[in-house]
Amino acid sequence: MNFLAELKRRNVIRMAGLYLVGAWLIIQIAETLLPIFHTPDWVLQALVVLLAIGFIPALVFSWVFELTPEGLKRDAEVTPEQSIASQTGQRMDRLIFAGLLALIAVIAADRYWPRDKPVETTDTAGQTSAAATTTVADAPPPAGTEMAIDPNSIAVLPFVNMSADADNEYFSDGISEELLNVLVRVDGLSVASRTSSFAYKGRELSAAKIGEELKVAHVLEGSVRKSGNRVRITAQLIDTASDRHLWSETFDRELTDIFAIQDEIAKAIVAALRESLGEKAPAAAVVVKADTENLQAYDLYLKARELFIARTDLSESVRLFEQVVAMDPKFARGWEGLAAVTSVVESWGIDDRDYNGMVVPAAERALQLDPSLSMAWAALAMAEQNLDQSDWARSLELSDKAIAADAKNATAYLWRSIAWLNLGFFDRALADQDQCLRIDPAYGNCTRWKALALLFAGEIDQALALFEVGVAAGFIPNRSSDFVPAMVLRGNTLAARLMLDKLKVSPPLNDLLIASLSSPEISPVNAATLIQEESDARLRSSGVSLTREMAYLWVGDFDRVAESQYLDNYSLLAWQLNPRAWRNSSGFKRVLRRTGVVDYWQAHGLPPQCRPVGEDDFECAAAAPPKAR
Repeated sequence: MNFLAELKRRNVIRMAGLYLVGAWLIIQIAETLLPIFHTPDWVLQALVVLLAIGFIPALVFSWVFELTPEGLKRDAEVTPEQSIASQTGQRMDRLIFAGLLALIAVIAADRYWPRDKPVETTDTAGQTSAAATTTVADAPPPAGTEMAIDPNSIAVLPFVNMSADADNEYFSDGISEELLNVLVRVDGLSVASRTSSFAYKGRELSAAKIGEELKVAHVLEGSVRKSGNRVRITAQLIDTASDRHLWSETFDRELTDIFAIQDEIAKAIVAALRESLGEKAPAAAVVVKADTENLQAYDLYLKARELFIARTDLSESVRLFEQVVAMDPKFARGWEGLAAVTSVVESWGIDDRDYNGMVVPAAERALQLDPSLSMAWAALAMAEQNLDQSDWARSLELSDKAIAADAKNATAYLWRSIAWLNLGFFDRALADQDQCLRIDPAYGNCTRWKALALLFAGEIDQALALFEVGVAAGFIPNRSSDFVPAMVLRGNTLAARLMLDKLKVSPPLNDLLIASLSSPEISPVNAATLIQEESDARLRSSGVSLTREMAYLWVGDFDRVAESQYLDNYSLLAWQLNPRAWRNSSGFKRVLRRTGVVDYWQAHGLPPQCRPVGEDDFECAAAAPPKAR
């Protein structure tokens, strides 16, 4: 008891309280300010360690020394008449109280103070060609018209990466998309697509301006700071009309709580909008399922998915997805991601492995674990399209299952439209592409494939206008060589020549192809030799480079087109806009038979531009483009 009384007399207990309050206040301020200066995480960690180490010396100092009017003296040297310990204690009490008030103010400001959206320092790499399930209510209105804003609409902006490591941006983007995909499933809530929302990444615009441009009544924005096994997520819901914060919260948790945080954010948003949503969307109905307990696998999943969506380093995306499912073989979305990326990777000219052979096992495993996964069905449909001899009816059936699983899956509509294009049903392809763009108006790949459908249908001016949209955005789209004949037909040989140069076609072959397309009545000399001399690796790529088969087509060597060992499933080649008599040739028919198109026609009927001839033959009308102006 005497010892406790002595601790009180020497203000040791007060020193302990003052030190703890001051240290906690310093940590809170540092945690708020240090990320602004992009300081490494170890700076804050070192500060916490130093403050912890200093606690015991502070108590010892308080025990040994006493503050007097003459300054610090050893307690043993101070007589009771000289001691002012009681006055010092009162001052310390006031400091502790003030420190507590300041601490409460800092915490309240951090949680509830309205924030402008921070500006990010890193841009996304490459063009977005999303394969995620996203939705908006309608396509943009025609110019000069006003569209009423749905009061139950929201855009989920990409959360800002506040981590010291800029490479953690995939994590903040991934959390944003996870929240978007949860909110998409809320009845009565219209959610802007990923590509539309992520177009605002790094742009310093007000919520009101974003709401006006995206036609949404609310914006969800925030930041993510990941450090070791901890994550801090700040989210805020803003009414775009009044620029008023409806809800704001900061979650400072262990990474093991990442799914719980997503669940809390989604429930809070639904609760904030409950008045307008009514009984259609009770917060309790929002559920975020923790579909993996392996947080390292989940982290790699977000990174792999981001590479796939951006279509950057697809082989690395495959490798990461393989790691994900190896870490957690029961992670259904990991298998779904692996199936999705392997179904498209070879179309981007990457053929170092048999990626197409990986699609079906991965998709089937995903569906065994979770039959509701739409993209797994879509990947199976695309795998069927990738076969040398496709079962087109089977591919369409699988696409229908993908859309039935999620009617808001824009990519499922896009991939089904590609099947219709191969089969020559351009009207059906355009209908699917329009639906894709209604769901996701900013889906660039949908726009580019729509341009191709218009081109094959002979709508040259509309096709070139849409193609130019992608080029103006700085992106040379997949299958861009298809548009070269249209440029020549419109008399723009300079654009055609520049496009072939962009596609890395050598100058001699470039000259020959432009001359052949410009004057189809003249047979080019030594065309086959020149094409054969071109780099095989370059011409075999079906991504952004000119294919050897297309070069033969343009010079009129139709037999070589039909007999090419690298043709694989390339029935899209059959519908090329070509000034030569390609669609009246035997090579045209052989390509369609070889790729399974004719088998589908025999069972389901011909497209509008084709008609039967006899019992086992057909003929198709050429696009009949007008002459160059």
